[in-house]
Amino acid sequence: MGRLADKDRAVRQERQLANAPNAADFSEALARGLAVLSAFGPERRRLTQADLARELDLSRATVRRAVLTLEHLGFLVADGRAYELTPRVLTLASSYLTSNVAGVIMQPMCDRICGELGEACSVAVLDGPDAVMIARAVPNRLLQVGSGIGYRTPAAISSLGKVLLAHLPPAERAAKLAEIPDAPSGEVLDRVLRDGYSYVADDVERGAHSIAVPLRRWDDRTIAALHVGCRIEQISPEVMHGDVLKVLRQAAEELHGQLM
Repeated sequence: MGRLADKDRAVRQERQLANAPNAADFSEALARGLAVLSAFGPERRRLTQADLARELDLSRATVRRAVLTLEHLGFLVADGRAYELTPRVLTLASSYLTSNVAGVIMQPMCDRICGELGEACSVAVLDGPDAVMIARAVPNRLLQVGSGIGYRTPAAISSLGKVLLAHLPPAERAAKLAEIPDAPSGEVLDRVLRDGYSYVADDVERGAHSIAVPLRRWDDRTIAALHVGCRIEQISPEVMHGDVLKVLRQAAEELHGQLM
């Protein structure tokens, strides 16, 4: 086994793993492989080994080992000197969605609300600084590219994110806010917690607005957020705060006993 670089050795010494007293139990190789997969995106569909080394601040040799391993496993495919993700990456997301009972239960609810209101309906969970959609339904009239399941929206400004942040336990909320740039104030989140919903307009997208409510499991812990979003001209703010909010709250109450 090769020696760790000084930088990596220092990181390992400072790292604390839950349920693992030995920091050496952390696998840098696995972490780097996942970092390589995460480096691809809408603006980075094709990346060379040199691109990945610069993006991830890793040596060419380290990136080469990770890339060749991922290519061998079928997660990357070479196109000249560049690499692209393969459909096999979807198996990782599929494993989460099919093993997560909440996602299975919530998708039919999104479909129903979308059909009833004629607007997009989503469920999201908190992941780092973002709210990530795990269920999503959109009207047939909308062409949604890159904004389905797995789409990320900034937790600091979105209605989904504000609901999720507001309902974190106090200590967890404080720690999370410290990690998020331009995080909403405690006063803003306290109001969301008190009102039981979050409404935002022109924050994530100019001319759009959305409203979200918490989804609680059987023990009343909030595990996700449910929202409806659309262009402001499609549904007025008054209707969002009235009929749409009522639909979302009824759906949340219906799901409450089903979420384990």
